[in-house]
Amino acid sequence: MFHVLRLVTILALLALPLRPALAEPAAPWTAQGIKIADFGIYCPVETAGTEAAPDTSLGYIHNLSGTPVIVFHQQQVPARLGVHFGVIVQSLRDIPEVRNVTWLPGAKTPEVWMSSLSGSRPLARGFLFEADRELVTGLWRMEAYDGDTLLYSIEWEVLPPEALPGIGSDCEFVS
Repeated sequence: MFHVLRLVTILALLALPLRPALAEPAAPWTAQGIKIADFGIYCPVETAGTEAAPDTSLGYIHNLSGTPVIVFHQQQVPARLGVHFGVIVQSLRDIPEVRNVTWLPGAKTPEVWMSSLSGSRPLARGFLFEADRELVTGLWRMEAYDGDTLLYSIEWEVLPPEALPGIGSDCEFVS
């Protein structure tokens, strides 16, 4: 009898599904009139200064002086200081008040900052790992809104650095 119970227990355990892996990031989504021209990990771009963004973890955002070069076209990002990742977005019309929302895994509230979108040129929207407290692994989501209308959404799978060796924002090799 003991052997039968043991066999049934072992078979039941074998029938249990294995622990699921982290969900893969969803494909980028855009509303009509919005195009994600590119996304991924990009080379650092000189900043044109900072702007107050009190609803972000550092309290400010960097204003980029140009459009970054995406060097790794992927949604997997190493949680490593100095890594820049994001999207290059083009709109068919000017949108003067865009609410940018970034959800970190496990966060009760998102990081939020305001910007605009141009109908005449693509603009970069992204994130730079500047502080250890930002190195949160798991699924991140970046969204942008015009009022209550979702303009785009992209998810990122932020992984421990050792899961993505050699991938980062060190772009000295890019010509």
